[in-house]
Amino acid sequence: MNRRTTRALLLCATVLAGAALVRGSLRLINPSNGAPLHWSNPAAISVVIHDAGSDDIADGSHETALRMAIDAWNDVDGSGARLVEDLNPAHRAAGDWTSPAHHVLRFDETNASGYFPFGSSTVAITPVWFTGGGTITDADVLFNGYGFGFTTSGEAGRYDVQDVAAHELGHLLGFDHSGQAGATLYPYVDSQVILHRSLSRDDEQALRAVYPDRAHGAIRGRVERSSDASGVPGAHVVARDADGRTSGGTIADGNGNFTIGGFDAGAYDLVVVPLDQPVSAGNLTPGHVVETNFGPAFAGPFALSEGQTIDVGAIGVGPDVTLNLGTSADRLPLRAVRGTTTFHQLRGSQLVPGSTLTASDPDVVVQVTGWSWSSVAFRLQTPVGEPRGHFDLRVTDSMGRVSVLPAAVEVTPPDPVVAAVTPAQGDKAGGGALTILGSDFAPGCRVVLAGEVYEDGVPGGCTRVDDGTITLTTRQSVAGTWDVVVIDESGVEGRLADGFQFTTIPTIASVFPPAGDDAGGTLVTIKGDEFVDGCVVSIGGVVQATTAVLDSRTILLQTQAGVAGGPYELRVENPGGAFATSNFAYAAPPDPDVTSVDPGGGSAMGGEVIRITGVNFAADTRVVFGADPETGLGGHESPEVVVVSSGELDVRTPGVGYDAALSVLARSESTGQASVVAAAFTTAGSGGDGGGSCHAVPVDGPPDPRDVARTLAFFALLALGARLVRPARRPAPAGVAAA
Repeated sequence: MNRRTTRALLLCATVLAGAALVRGSLRLINPSNGAPLHWSNPAAISVVIHDAGSDDIADGSHETALRMAIDAWNDVDGSGARLVEDLNPAHRAAGDWTSPAHHVLRFDETNASGYFPFGSSTVAITPVWFTGGGTITDADVLFNGYGFGFTTSGEAGRYDVQDVAAHELGHLLGFDHSGQAGATLYPYVDSQVILHRSLSRDDEQALRAVYPDRAHGAIRGRVERSSDASGVPGAHVVARDADGRTSGGTIADGNGNFTIGGFDAGAYDLVVVPLDQPVSAGNLTPGHVVETNFGPAFAGPFALSEGQTIDVGAIGVGPDVTLNLGTSADRLPLRAVRGTTTFHQLRGSQLVPGSTLTASDPDVVVQVTGWSWSSVAFRLQTPVGEPRGHFDLRVTDSMGRVSVLPAAVEVTPPDPVVAAVTPAQGDKAGGGALTILGSDFAPGCRVVLAGEVYEDGVPGGCTRVDDGTITLTTRQSVAGTWDVVVIDESGVEGRLADGFQFTTIPTIASVFPPAGDDAGGTLVTIKGDEFVDGCVVSIGGVVQATTAVLDSRTILLQTQAGVAGGPYELRVENPGGAFATSNFAYAAPPDPDVTSVDPGGGSAMGGEVIRITGVNFAADTRVVFGADPETGLGGHESPEVVVVSSGELDVRTPGVGYDAALSVLARSESTGQASVVAAAFTTAGSGGDGGGSCHAVPVDGPPDPRDVARTLAFFALLALGARLVRPARRPAPAGVAAA
């Protein structure tokens, strides 16, 4: 694959299409009859993102970047045009840009389209098809993946997907290139500039003028030569508001007439400049007549009411000048960060010492540090509270000659800084609270996380709490480790690489028993959720080798030897690092073990004394009937337990009031060590003797099939190749006192 990283062109290729002036914007036209191109149903222009993506971007983030570019145009207030994403899987998979039925955004990695021959300087292209009357029938965006690299994360030498896509979507909507350096439709792209991600007022006014949802203001007039009153075709006319900020613009038609639309109410000045550098007639689609042999002129201010159209009459221009500020080799627009001093250089011609350089925004201080005929170096001091937007730069030489570079500078806030994210991990199912900490978070910012966009102040989005804090609730997302990106409305961003991990987060609901023999060998059941095969269980930092994940809610393990004491942290860690914790203690006494219950049944009304036989019963042993064998929770506690010896308990049965096969649990009150036998005691409402049978569980040997927990443990652990070997028991303490 041929890849280059030079500055390059962004082109709109149309089939027999040129451009013309229609209500305040450079429109693509049918050059044979001048019909302006337009969508017949601008309220629902379908676009489909080809799911093959870019060879350069493995994580699918190009889709998020493309959608944010779509949003940039859809968010323009005052326009009825809307790009609607087609999510049909078949259409996404096909990515058929040749079909008029689908308007496709795709990366051409092999020059299958034929638009990107070897050595092409075109980064992307938008073929537009239309009828004789100008109705657009198809338009598609093709990225030159054959010749260039693309990125969504600022990778050096590659072109920003969102920046490029926002430009090309302007062409898809029917607009030609803009003569304003700060416009998204400026014809050049640079791998180090991402400011064209956000639309300029020129772009916004073009959309409002061509596809309005209500009446907007407009200014019309005529550019003519002061010498003979002849019209000046292709003269570049730019409006500036009362604050000196660059607004809408256009070029004059073949007779010098112009109309700029899409205005809000307010006062506006006009500046007329030749379209020669950095944007020239060569950057426009065929069909223009552009004259550049005249000097700049200024007119205004003109007051506009809401929805009003005014005619300013003729604006006269004088003879041509050789002075010029700005070339296509400059990285435009320049960026002025509010509250700071920034250093810049612009190329041009006749930039001689003794000239002056000024900004159309009077709040910005320009200090020239050097003139060198073909360039000027300078710094910009931008006040702290300066709003976003663009302003012009104007150079005037000692003879009074003038050159203006429209929208040369974009004022932005500082780059957001993403310092920390807490927590740094969340469940891929979403619903987790997330806090982003940093600085320079501005109102209207967006957070991009795992391909999801969270917009400040929008329901389901994020909340900018203050300059250093953003909160949000995560959405269902793809598992993986993701950058956390905060993007300002201007398009500048802050990024914490690998700042958050979406994963399957386990939870622990119970650990039973909660304590075990410090010699090891205790069978423990962990209940919870989202346990994944391959998870690791540790106690006090010691990985437990004999572990079985029965299902997503159950883990069985046989403990290794530990140090008496605790409780220690019991951790279940899924592959990928997500974990949950609980507690487990080691005790010096060996675990109790119930071996038989005699009789094995009795009255549901309780009150009968039965004998429980086993080993290692402590003096503080308590007995529960009907507890959950896997969690030890619930059940009915015996009202009376007499510890006859370490191997025998006399237990009075509790009244349960129903017929059931109940588990029998013996638990040490002081240590938490326990033994449970499932379905060991059967109650009957008749109060009969329960059959008088003896229910026995062998101490050493295969688990009784009726003991569900032990049976599951047996087979699960065998599957792991483990051997259920009971450690040597300590001798039972002599002279156990009765409870």
